[in-house]
Amino acid sequence: MNDGETRTQLVKFVLVGFLNTAIHYGVFLILLGSLGIHYLIASVSGYCCGLINSYLLNRRWTFQCQAAANKMEFIRFLAVNGVALTINVVVLRYAVVSLDFSPQVAQVGAIFLSLLTNFFGSKMIVYSH
Repeated sequence: MNDGETRTQLVKFVLVGFLNTAIHYGVFLILLGSLGIHYLIASVSGYCCGLINSYLLNRRWTFQCQAAANKMEFIRFLAVNGVALTINVVVLRYAVVSLDFSPQVAQVGAIFLSLLTNFFGSKMIVYSH
């Protein structure tokens, strides 16, 4: 893989990540504010909505996988995202409970750390072919 291709993938991944983040945060805000759902459940729900978008767009657009999706790729994708989600929830809970941040503010930092985890895991583990 050449450097130009890697840079293009990084730019696409970041763009998809912004969309995923908007989906995650939007669903989080709707569930938390409008429906009164607990902030951790709202965050996990939002993350799962972004997760579906992430798999579809990153697989086809960012990494341009032409072969049919396979079980092992999807398992690696879910594992990387499981780690990223865990980081998100732990950071969110710590910031709300221990640092007394509002869930809305704490979620911004939690999303940032989980996004970094997701990028490096996707690049090195999921789509490393």
